[in-house]
Amino acid sequence: MAKHDLNQALQRMRAKNIPLTPQRYALLAYLYEQGSYTTVKEICEALIVKYPTINAMTVHSSLHVFKQLGLVKELAVVGSSMRYEAALSS
Repeated sequence: MAKHDLNQALQRMRAKNIPLTPQRYALLAYLYEQGSYTTVKEICEALIVKYPTINAMTVHSSLHVFKQLGLVKELAVVGSSMRYEAALSS
């Protein structure tokens, strides 16, 4: 199911002419594979192996774009970092 949703997310990005960089693809794939909320720090730690130049600012920027497109959900946790999850039912 997550693979199907990832494909729909990629189609939505193409339809809106949003550039799909390798880092954005990796971030989106990571979110759709997780199945639960994750933090920017956890995302960076997971992706830095393949993308050593990825940083929190890049992740935040991409998450903002994904959120505007309805591809991710954001969860504010009191006393904690923001958490993000793929919008699997998009």
